[in-house]
Amino acid sequence: MALASDTAPWYRRFRMLIGIYLIAMVFGAREYLLSRADGTVDQGSDEWSEMVEVIASVNPEDADTDYLLAMEAKQMGDVEQYMLHMETALAKDVKHNNALLAEYAHQLIRMQAPFDDIDRALNRWRLNHQLSFEILELPLGAGPQDDADQTALRRELDNIDWIYNYQLRAPTEVIPTWVVLTQFEPAIEASVRDLVEALSILGVHPDDRARLSVRCTSFDECRAITR
Repeated sequence: MALASDTAPWYRRFRMLIGIYLIAMVFGAREYLLSRADGTVDQGSDEWSEMVEVIASVNPEDADTDYLLAMEAKQMGDVEQYMLHMETALAKDVKHNNALLAEYAHQLIRMQAPFDDIDRALNRWRLNHQLSFEILELPLGAGPQDDADQTALRRELDNIDWIYNYQLRAPTEVIPTWVVLTQFEPAIEASVRDLVEALSILGVHPDDRARLSVRCTSFDECRAITR
């Protein structure tokens, strides 16, 4: 291969180095965005949108790019485009992006999708990131009103074998509802039905909780049954 002469313009003599540098900058920016995509970066900023646009133009086929475009659509309130980009990413058999897999599972929960759909998303996330201390969040609405409610909730949650650990988080100014935070037991498949049924014990009269449990076919269809 012929070398560029000393009289050639500087950009010709260093074009390979410049190309490598530009590629490194783009992918470095991409990794930065992905690492901060958990909400610590203002996704509504012009800088975010510009960076996503650059990454999408340079690396349009990458599943991580689809994820960034999905989060951009979510910020804009475009649920249809959000779901399209998320499902496009998942169709590429993405495994490495913990934030993507977690976000999709949580979105299905927010949409109150069928339990089977949520379970597939949960277990895809769980299987691919068993050692990353994944935390699943599920809103509790009004939540426990007294110690008896908390005791009943904890008894039900303690009986779910796929939960490694959990925490009941009281309402805050940022999140004005009770939330249950759970971690997966890596070796056991997760089932959101178990969690919804456990939380629904609060709908059973305190005097009946010892003899009754709850069975649910969806988020909105639950009934009390004899234990």
